[in-house]
Amino acid sequence: MALSWFILRARYRLIHFLAVAVCLLGVGTMVGADILAGRQESEGSDVVIGDVLVLLGASLYAISNVSEEYIVKNLSRVEFLGMVGLFGTIISGLQLAIVEHRELMRIQWNWKIALLFAVFALCMFGLYSFMPVVIKVTSATSVNLGILTADLYSLFFGLFLFFYKFSGLYILSFVIIMVGFILYCSTPTRTAEPTALPQPGSTGLDNAALKLEENDSETPAITVQFTRGETVVVRTD
Repeated sequence: MALSWFILRARYRLIHFLAVAVCLLGVGTMVGADILAGRQESEGSDVVIGDVLVLLGASLYAISNVSEEYIVKNLSRVEFLGMVGLFGTIISGLQLAIVEHRELMRIQWNWKIALLFAVFALCMFGLYSFMPVVIKVTSATSVNLGILTADLYSLFFGLFLFFYKFSGLYILSFVIIMVGFILYCSTPTRTAEPTALPQPGSTGLDNAALKLEENDSETPAITVQFTRGETVVVRTD
């Protein structure tokens, strides 16, 4: 919201701030459900570094979405998707080759793993193809609020795939986040008009000289016709 306020000149009402607070309350409920379910027992050794990286990643993701909203609303959505596909492939390929090349070599490939990779690629293709359309219709803030429910969807799949322990707080957090999201989308935001630059009160030296030349060009002339056909122009200045 802060980036949209300063970069996109979005102006929010009180109901939008209340909606964001409700969504954050839903996120807190989800974290509490994770703690009660015991999913925080397998924490890593560098918790502080992990928290810093999470905050850094969230900040960069917010900058990315706000920049995406500016591009799709003011420039070309097709060009945006083309640039994301081009540079995303290059950057992700370099990241895969540098960081995860050993893990990639240890994969025991079969048709199930290949199918899972293909499904994942199709899901990411659909996400990045439809997100510019949704951002253009709504805003980056509303999309980020909607993404808060992604952890709950992964949890629901984890109940069947990884046998996570279920808690009723997950349903409560999902309902709270959806209420905040609907509340945010119920009232449209407005965009502040750019401030007009003040006009100078007096003309400069060059403009004054130009004005004098225009006045000289508008000076009337007197034409005198002689009997022999000669024409003499006499100016009044």
